[in-house]
Amino acid sequence: MKVLSCEYDFVVAGGGVAGTVAAIAAARLGVKTALVQNRPVLGGPSGSECCQNSDGAFITGAPEYVNRGAMETGILEEMRREAYYRSANGWQQHWSLVMREWAEREENLTLLMNTEVHEVEIEKNRIVSLKAHTLGSETEYVLKAPLFADCSGDSFVGFSAGAEYRMGREARSEFGESLAPEKADKKTMGSSIAFRAVDMGRPVPFKAPEWAYKIHSDEDLPYRLHNNPKQGYWWLEYGGELDTIHDNEAIYRKLLSILFGMWDHVKNGGDHGAANYAIHWISTIPAKRESRRLTGDYILTQNDIMNHPDFPDAVAYGGWPIDIHPPEGVFGKGHPGTTPPFIFPGVYPIPFRCLYSRNIENLLMAGRNISVTHVALGSTRVMATCALCGQAAGSAAALCRKYGCTPRELGGKRMRELQELLYRNDQVLPWMPPMEEKVFSEISADSEMVLKIESPDGELPLVPSDDVSGVYDPCDVPPADRRRGQMFPVASDHIDSIAVRFHNRTGKPATVKAVLHESRVPGVFEGKMLAAGECLLPAGEHVEGVFQFHVPVSCRSVFLLLEEVPGVSVCTRKRHLPGVYCKPDGCYFSNDNFCFSVLPEQHVFQPENVAVTPPRPGLSPNLWISDPAQGLPQTLTLTCGEPETYSSVELVFDTNLDKKSPYGAAPECVKDYRIEALRGNAWFTVAEVSDNYQRVRRHSFAPEKISAFRLTVLATNGDPSARLYNFRVFR
Repeated sequence: MKVLSCEYDFVVAGGGVAGTVAAIAAARLGVKTALVQNRPVLGGPSGSECCQNSDGAFITGAPEYVNRGAMETGILEEMRREAYYRSANGWQQHWSLVMREWAEREENLTLLMNTEVHEVEIEKNRIVSLKAHTLGSETEYVLKAPLFADCSGDSFVGFSAGAEYRMGREARSEFGESLAPEKADKKTMGSSIAFRAVDMGRPVPFKAPEWAYKIHSDEDLPYRLHNNPKQGYWWLEYGGELDTIHDNEAIYRKLLSILFGMWDHVKNGGDHGAANYAIHWISTIPAKRESRRLTGDYILTQNDIMNHPDFPDAVAYGGWPIDIHPPEGVFGKGHPGTTPPFIFPGVYPIPFRCLYSRNIENLLMAGRNISVTHVALGSTRVMATCALCGQAAGSAAALCRKYGCTPRELGGKRMRELQELLYRNDQVLPWMPPMEEKVFSEISADSEMVLKIESPDGELPLVPSDDVSGVYDPCDVPPADRRRGQMFPVASDHIDSIAVRFHNRTGKPATVKAVLHESRVPGVFEGKMLAAGECLLPAGEHVEGVFQFHVPVSCRSVFLLLEEVPGVSVCTRKRHLPGVYCKPDGCYFSNDNFCFSVLPEQHVFQPENVAVTPPRPGLSPNLWISDPAQGLPQTLTLTCGEPETYSSVELVFDTNLDKKSPYGAAPECVKDYRIEALRGNAWFTVAEVSDNYQRVRRHSFAPEKISAFRLTVLATNGDPSARLYNFRVFR
């Protein structure tokens, strides 16, 4: 046996999304890091051997349902954008490869694959080293470091070091959580098995093995939709009443039995649209939702998730619904996810105190093992949220190394510095104020878009359909208030009128009533009423109705609600505009918006936004968008207050933080551009880029005294406008 003793600044155990992001974040900040992964691929449940979130396209997080502008940024967004681009160019099952590539290109990061940590050495309340064995190479590692992170999911490192932890469900009385059971127990959410099926173009018979679980009818699978066999079923879940750690192999064997029993039912138990399908891939490990949760200085609870306390040490955020799967899994008779109605908490902060151990002073954690209750885990466990915790933990490791302190000491003295470090590396929390210093005295552009949406390509009837028959997903159940609504940002101190385009198919003039409200949360149609108005709409297609309001406005965003009128539809256009949101008729939203205009004109996409706003949308859009009618190229010019010596430029583009675009580049993202700088009286080219699809691009150059910069957008990936969140320069 070959034994290697290695010293690092930081050792991360676990190569899921959280651990990979944590290791990359630390390495980029100059920390000598080791990432230890006991599998042949990175990604955890999203990886290519498990594929619960195949190709990274469905790594879930805050923006999946009702939360607008909440897509996670930073290192995860980089890897996601790469995966989406490659998926449009013929790559299959490549998400794990993208993660591996991102890790291996960091010169400060050593990646140890197929390497299982089996022993933890501790002194008092500190971890000294990890012992790990690499399969197939007869190599034993002794990994020494002053700081460790447990991102292993099952918290083996923390557990072996004697870290405090929880496993199972807390009693309702312990934290006052309404969704917790009356009595505490050891039950957890179960694990799932994934499969993929392919259409063979002909009928394919199937005979189940003798050991397959018997499913007799659709009644044996309540609330479990199974008429689309291609991508597998997330609800093939089992093991929450067992020990998801020590019974892992038994759980997988049972999941195989359930899978083949389900496939027998789909193929031979009636018409489920699977006659021509054959299973061609099955995950080799179960995708685990829950096991040990390490205890930090703070335990995040259901009440924190619902009430959004102002944590001064907030470093990450979540927003997935409180989705607590029943421990019975596929054998439960209720909904396979959380019991309806779903609870959507909105976007909530996660404090740094949840990311380090309470009693092991040099142990960080990120992933589904952070310091939360079982109920809170129902929301924080999803992988995009884990990635944010990973980037926070890795960045904290860099500051701990810089100052020679523990995570607890860092949290007590240097939290603002950690938050700024995350911001500078594009982990921008939705409520964060801008952190750039004022550099530019003047910013101008060839054009800017005035808030106006024209040229309809769709419509929404003002009276939504009442047909909810066959609704399977609780998220498809319509809300109590089904009025059509449109939210938009404002830049003026009053609104005189709003013109909306309609189809009036009643054959006669129709009165349409509207109410204007103040917006308080992006995409949430609740707020103080400002004014009411109505218009008499002529009969016909593409007719305009003008609502007169003449109301003062002191808020940054408002929304319009239209009363129901049979036979009348509001015209819509599909185009993503940050801060401009159409009211969904359920939990899912699209990029469609009303066709409307406002008087006075609202200049909310002005070029000045690129230097004075955070690089993500909120109630304000916070970016420059050029006039789509003027086409491309478009140029943005930024004049410095005084000539200064600069050596790098950073651009933050729009990659649509509302909706995933899992195939190809985001249409809104700038594709081809040129950056120039003014040195004395002469412009020189800093960078010229083609085929960009990433949100953040950084360009360095020899230090020069610069008095102005110029960005020329030559092409986008599909949108008619140039778009930019931030233009940053660094000395």
